[in-house]
Amino acid sequence: MNIFFTLFITFFKIGLFTIGGGYAMIPLIKEYIFKYSWATNEELLEFIAISESTPGPFAINISTFIGFKTGGFLGALLSTLGVVLPSFIIILIIIKFLNKFKKNKTLQYVLQNLRPIILSLLIYSVLTISFKVFFKDNIINLKHIFIFLILSILNLNFKFSPIKLILISGFLGVLLLN
Repeated sequence: MNIFFTLFITFFKIGLFTIGGGYAMIPLIKEYIFKYSWATNEELLEFIAISESTPGPFAINISTFIGFKTGGFLGALLSTLGVVLPSFIIILIIIKFLNKFKKNKTLQYVLQNLRPIILSLLIYSVLTISFKVFFKDNIINLKHIFIFLILSILNLNFKFSPIKLILISGFLGVLLLN
């Protein structure tokens, strides 16, 4: 199958079946990346980190990075289009039938009960990323744990902005990891 078609269809599926935001799509992305050998575990972690720290929605950023690595500019374009198109189509349908959807109790019940699976996917993503960040070759990375704890304290106690946290993380990384 053509790599460009595969990228588009793969990210279309990811965009279609991911409910709950960008991080909820990490398990699906991971599955397809390994299925098609598009990236290693380390590269996936780098894509996640870069996608989170660059401006724009996570889903668009990560699909663009993976598409570019796999198929250059056209791969990036088709991956991004694939991940965005399902949401666009769904929004158009919702707008057309908004009043009917508001009154449909069954649909409201289904949407409310999607929350546990969304939470489950988010927790899975956090645990997967945490394990890869804090343990390498089954050795605990104390420097990464220290950086995590410092940033968590700054975030929870002092409500630092994400930009400040990213800059502090970069500074601590250079200071401690070199």
